[in-house]
Amino acid sequence: MSTQMQQRSSTALDGEVIAPKTSTRSQRDRKWRIKVTIGQVTAIVLILAIWQLVSGRLIATFLISSPTGVAKDFVDLIQTKTMWQDILTTSQELVLGYGIGVIFGIAVGVLMGSVKFLSDVFEPIIAGINGIPKIALAPLFLLWFGLGIWSKVAQASMIVFFVMYYNVYMGMLSISPMLVKLFQVMGAKRGYVARKVVLPSLSVPIFAGLKASVPFAMIGVIVGEFIAADRGVGYFVLQATQQFDSAGLFSGILVMVAMVLIGMGIVGFAQKRVLYWQKVGNGR
Repeated sequence: MSTQMQQRSSTALDGEVIAPKTSTRSQRDRKWRIKVTIGQVTAIVLILAIWQLVSGRLIATFLISSPTGVAKDFVDLIQTKTMWQDILTTSQELVLGYGIGVIFGIAVGVLMGSVKFLSDVFEPIIAGINGIPKIALAPLFLLWFGLGIWSKVAQASMIVFFVMYYNVYMGMLSISPMLVKLFQVMGAKRGYVARKVVLPSLSVPIFAGLKASVPFAMIGVIVGEFIAADRGVGYFVLQATQQFDSAGLFSGILVMVAMVLIGMGIVGFAQKRVLYWQKVGNGR
């Protein structure tokens, strides 16, 4: 009798309560996403329409070009071998600078968050170095590393380092010491504590830093290419600016935006995979 009642209550719970609510919520979310997408498309189309109207009428074409002019120039540009060489150079600088900055930022953030003495000694020094305008260091990196890609890599990695460092460092400070001590009292080893307490607590700030670091790394690379370079997307944009080629300028900016979006998409994909693994691991 009790088994039948449990089955009925389970059926009623699944069929009459949970399923409709879940279905209604998913439908509501789907409608909301459609509305947001329509709003975004409408806003973009409106901006492009206004840009097209004012180009050559209210503002000189050589200053802002036009959406049709930029589209034509962009299509022609990506078909050239020179542009792909510039993209390859900037991509190398971006990946290397991003990777080096992320590794050192996470390592120093964890170390400073784990050892209070090091934090008290070096935190003011790091804050002081971070206060230096990064563009002011570009000539110094140029002097140290030369005209090649490594001066741009150094510029990008330094910017990314501070973004990752502060995200990880603040994440370390937010970990509950009582929770760590509780695990240790229960006999948990350091590896287990790191895997079950430290890593889950740092997952959000780490991925926040990883996402924020992509455009910052691009800024560092482009600044370095503006200072001194003979190839790269930043060098192309600088040349287009000096030649009053606004269509080429906006085309170069589109290439930069595409590269940043691809980088953030890769980080977002990795985040979904890692957080899914973490959720499954905690469920076990």
